[in-house]
Amino acid sequence: MAWQNAMMSALRERAERLPPGWKMYTGVVGGEHLPEGFASGIREEFDAVAVGPDGGIIFEVVQQKSANSQAKIARIERIRKRLHRLSGWGVEVIVVPQASRLAQGGEIENRLQAVSELVESGESSGNREFLRAAFVLAFSVLEWTLARHFKDVPEGRPLNVRQMAEKMVSEGILSEDVYREIRELQAVRSEIVHGLSVTATIDGDTVRHIMQVAETVNAELSRVQT
Repeated sequence: MAWQNAMMSALRERAERLPPGWKMYTGVVGGEHLPEGFASGIREEFDAVAVGPDGGIIFEVVQQKSANSQAKIARIERIRKRLHRLSGWGVEVIVVPQASRLAQGGEIENRLQAVSELVESGESSGNREFLRAAFVLAFSVLEWTLARHFKDVPEGRPLNVRQMAEKMVSEGILSEDVYREIRELQAVRSEIVHGLSVTATIDGDTVRHIMQVAETVNAELSRVQT
């Protein structure tokens, strides 16, 4: 039950960051909500599928302690290969960190600590899925940090990362250099999710760079809020 709750919590948090017009479905069985030509002819289950106007994402949620499983890695690679020929579709791994890390520290420190643990695991094991997941998780921390500035904005069409960063530049909170870095990282994140060749170049330093950008944004927000 604890794992089920943690998985659903991770999926809900990810669903909140989907672009406008996207919808997430959990507990997908068979070919439901999946693109034509993906079905393998056998009954398959997926943790979640998000569908948008021009494609979608299959989500696999794994516990940090089991993400290095050869069976998990092989399954994710099979999904990635099957989706590669389907335009607009990709696979994203959500690694749920161990609960013990939440015992101390501030919110952003907790989230970045989870990223650091994934990077260390990826570098020590050579598991590319750890580093892919660490990159996506680190970008979600950056996205969450940006969104803090807009938490009191009246509800309406949610802002994406680019729009949030642009507004913060116009308000004098972020520099143009930080904005360009965020846009470059956003492009890499999109390529990772959609399984393009850039995923082979993701390393620990790339992930740590996102963490530094998130810390910079957090520091600038703290400065203007004091």
